Amino acid sequence: MNKTHTQIIRILLLIIATKIQAQDKNSIEISPYIGLQMFSAEQNTLKGNFEGGEIVYHLNMANNPADWVRILHVNDIGLAASFREMRNVYLAKQPGSTGILGDAFGLTTRLDITLAKMGRSELRFIPGFGFAYATQSYYTNNNPLVGSHINFTAQAGIKFLTTVSSSTRLVTGLDIYHYSNAAVKLPNDGVNALNFSVGIDHDLNARGPGQSARMETFKNYKRNSFEFGMNIGRRGLVQTGGGLSGSETIDYQKNAESKLYKSGFYAGYSYRLNPVLGLRLGTDAVYYYKTLDTLQNVQHFYATYQELASSYDKWRVGVSVGADIWMGRVAFDINYGQYLHFHSYDGTYGYQPNPPNWYWTFGGKYFFNKWLGVEVKQYLHRTEADYAGFGFTFRI
Repeated sequence: MNKTHTQIIRILLLIIATKIQAQDKNSIEISPYIGLQMFSAEQNTLKGNFEGGEIVYHLNMANNPADWVRILHVNDIGLAASFREMRNVYLAKQPGSTGILGDAFGLTTRLDITLAKMGRSELRFIPGFGFAYATQSYYTNNNPLVGSHINFTAQAGIKFLTTVSSSTRLVTGLDIYHYSNAAVKLPNDGVNALNFSVGIDHDLNARGPGQSARMETFKNYKRNSFEFGMNIGRRGLVQTGGGLSGSETIDYQKNAESKLYKSGFYAGYSYRLNPVLGLRLGTDAVYYYKTLDTLQNVQHFYATYQELASSYDKWRVGVSVGADIWMGRVAFDINYGQYLHFHSYDGTYGYQPNPPNWYWTFGGKYFFNKWLGVEVKQYLHRTEADYAGFGFTFRI
């Protein structure tokens, strides 16, 4: 082999090595966006222009051999800081309510999941969860949609990436962003925003994480297992009515303290189809520390009323089926259930409700080891949040 051939081989190896290194680098994305539409629950139509942007730090997962990264086609894990300027938004039924939402600042953890590759372009699905700070709420300007400054967020969207250089990509996206407080502090209709974004994603001189030795513990799993969970949480007071009138109602509601605590219990069977996906069948029970009072007066009623979750009895019980997604020590689950016992509110004070006979739950878990973990779990009826429970989960 002569010197020319040797030099050519060295150059090719350098190019290949450079390409490989570029594929596993972390990156920073800056994406301004404009709002397309905003809406809320209870027929609260929103109008007005809104805009914002986000900065995302992407941890490239190319060096991580975990099963969930491979099976789900996870390209990277992102930490997104966002800003939404909504000072021109107003309630359609209240034209003078411009600025009622203020602004929102968010911090979200997301996955970038590759759906398809087309030459120099790539289509990705971007789900995420996190927290948001809303500058306006019911307790600052009688905002009927948001009952607290601190809120939970959920985000899902599609992004299209096109490579424009060896280290830079053009990013266009369409996503829906939701924030509300899981009924910890009512009102809790929440805000939903549909956004369109255009930005730049640029590589940094840092490689993505590999799989730690601790995570190797979760490569081997049981196909059949039993799960037991328990949690406690609190629901906010309903912020309409209260038995008083005019400004007295607002003052009473703002200063009232919720004592609507609940505990949730779960016992079920799980079957793992593969390292990522599992099926669930179980029983859910919720214990009420304070039940519905319709016998004394209207203020006692509103101090115990829990909308669709209102119960005359201490217990409600149901059976549910669902699935969970495993990502090493972290798991997300969702279940749909039918009530076996739920003595729900049947109406008084001129109100005739339509009580639910089914429910659904979703949650996230982090396991310290194969049998013990912590969990946050949200209970819902239709589209109405019941309460968020925080507790422990056990697997055998």
